[in-house]
Amino acid sequence: MNESIIIRLGSRYQDAVSWLVWSEVSREVIASGELVNAGALSTLAMQAVQRSVIVLVPGCDVIFRELHLPGRLNAHTQHALRFMLEEQVGSDVETLHLVVLAQQGQQVHIAAVEQTLMQEWLDWLTAAGLRAAHLIPDVLALPQPASGVWSLVQLGEQWLIRQSAYSGTVVDNSWLMTWLAAQSLVPILHSASPIPECQPDHDWQVTLCKLPLQQLAEHLAVRQGDLLQGAYRSVAPWKKQLAVWRWPMALSALWLLLVVLNQGLVYQQTRQQQRQLQQQMSSVYRQLFPQETRVVNPPVQLKQHLAALQQTPLKTSFLNQLGALAPLLQPGPDFRLTQLHFDADKHAFSLQINAKAFQQLQQVKDKAADSFNVDISNMQEQGGQVSGTLLIRSKS
Repeated sequence: MNESIIIRLGSRYQDAVSWLVWSEVSREVIASGELVNAGALSTLAMQAVQRSVIVLVPGCDVIFRELHLPGRLNAHTQHALRFMLEEQVGSDVETLHLVVLAQQGQQVHIAAVEQTLMQEWLDWLTAAGLRAAHLIPDVLALPQPASGVWSLVQLGEQWLIRQSAYSGTVVDNSWLMTWLAAQSLVPILHSASPIPECQPDHDWQVTLCKLPLQQLAEHLAVRQGDLLQGAYRSVAPWKKQLAVWRWPMALSALWLLLVVLNQGLVYQQTRQQQRQLQQQMSSVYRQLFPQETRVVNPPVQLKQHLAALQQTPLKTSFLNQLGALAPLLQPGPDFRLTQLHFDADKHAFSLQINAKAFQQLQQVKDKAADSFNVDISNMQEQGGQVSGTLLIRSKS
């Protein structure tokens, strides 16, 4: 998002709330204002539409500490930070929300906030229909001071003071001089607000800003000091919905996977059966047509043979030719058919005939010559009988 709305909450519900709409592109203020208390946060709901909501909380409610780790920072040592902090604070550390701001070797900078206060801030926002993308201590939004310098700005009746890269505090205006006097060493005070009228002898450097909250917006680094970590990590609404539907979606994905695996298994079984059928068809085809050595697609090749048979003229078929020959082969006392053979490839009959005289065989040949090509072979005469073979072929 190119624009964000920055909201600075108070420590209490009745404290005033400052807000500002900031453009990251043009680096300018689009709108700003102040609410009487947290109960008026709902009036910012429209301002927050299509904008990132960045919430600043008072640095006086945050404990900043630097701790020395006995080893590397990991899940085990991070859990031990709470007990290391217990030696430096008077409150019950079990009630604190801890965030690691930075690590430099074995030195760890942490921020801690009471969990009840964290929840109050989030409840105020939720009741107003706002969702914080970041929740940052306000003092960490001030310009990061150089060594020997503190950054200050006055916001309402409070002074925000950043003492280092990872620490700061908030002091009421009426207590500022007292608080400065109590410090053992006060460095250069770089202020974005006018110097108070009654101020002790300190080194002040003033660079005025138009709006105190603008000063924070210009130097805000959301990656540094965000308190919305761990149990308070900000989760987008769509991610929450995704979490709700996670198990149904996982079960649906599992069901889909099982369906795909089942279909794959069925496909493999079908392919195996198809291969077996192909092998059986090839075997049967080779039995029917042993003279063919190349069998690629038995069904197609068999259809080709059937088509060739259908194109064969009917008059060359066995039954048609036998019907034409039958009247010529009537048996009698001096004439007898002893053997008949049909060659399907040549469409020819081979007739073995016994007769009393050669003239009878010649008469059969002459009668058949009208429709067939006839040859006589293997003529023999024995015991007053003549035998011979008639080769009869269709003329078509």
